[in-house]
Amino acid sequence: MSGFLEPYQITLIAAFALALIEVLTGAFFFLGMSVGALLVAGLQWLTGNWQLNRDLLLFAVASVVAFALFRKLFKKPADQSTLSEDINQY
Repeated sequence: MSGFLEPYQITLIAAFALALIEVLTGAFFFLGMSVGALLVAGLQWLTGNWQLNRDLLLFAVASVVAFALFRKLFKKPADQSTLSEDINQY
């Protein structure tokens, strides 16, 4: 297709846009979605085509897994605080 972008190129641009949003916000939310989009772009490039259901499923699963891994890797000790006293103790 001359003059048009391939599906994997569009997905790659979306992955970089999500990574840029992550850099601007710093919330570690868009980073997982960026990894999911990168995996979808890689699969589209390897297979040479796109299938909506397959790509959406891979994007959703990869984004959730990447989000969970990044939360575990980059958590701060201050993110989880334990109270030594219960508010209901009298």
